Amino acid sequence: MMERWSPIAEFERLWSEMDRLMSEAFGRTARPFFARTFAARPAIDLYDTGEALVVKVAVPGARPEDLEVSIEQNALTIRGRYGYVLDEETAKHATWYRREIGYGEFSETLTLPAPVDAEGAQAQVEHGILTLTLPKTTEARVKRIPVQQPKALAGSLN
Repeated sequence: MMERWSPIAEFERLWSEMDRLMSEAFGRTARPFFARTFAARPAIDLYDTGEALVVKVAVPGARPEDLEVSIEQNALTIRGRYGYVLDEETAKHATWYRREIGYGEFSETLTLPAPVDAEGAQAQVEHGILTLTLPKTTEARVKRIPVQQPKALAGSLN
């Protein structure tokens, strides 16, 4: 039976094999290197509800005092730190078997797709997700314009 070649499946097989070899050679997986390398950039979602722009940022372990949010013109900047660090005493005696939870400091600036009312903006962090609700200015909101028929034609079509 012929099977269709899938580059993604081939990459996953190759990654799995490399992971197995690294585990055998060094007693650990190769993933922590990649997890730490990419830890300094949290995942960000941005969507429009019509009335507001909503930004969600994955910041596991971050507390409100760890985060700073600012808006200047149409640029949103989010700075902070997330993850966790072991206290010095625990770190001295820890033997790591696996370490994949990212940690670090980050700074991200997004260009907003519409003007927002910075005074009405709200930010909260809950369950590792920072949620920013940025109300759009009235000029930026979608306005429906009703389409009407001219009065003279409206009476003659009846």
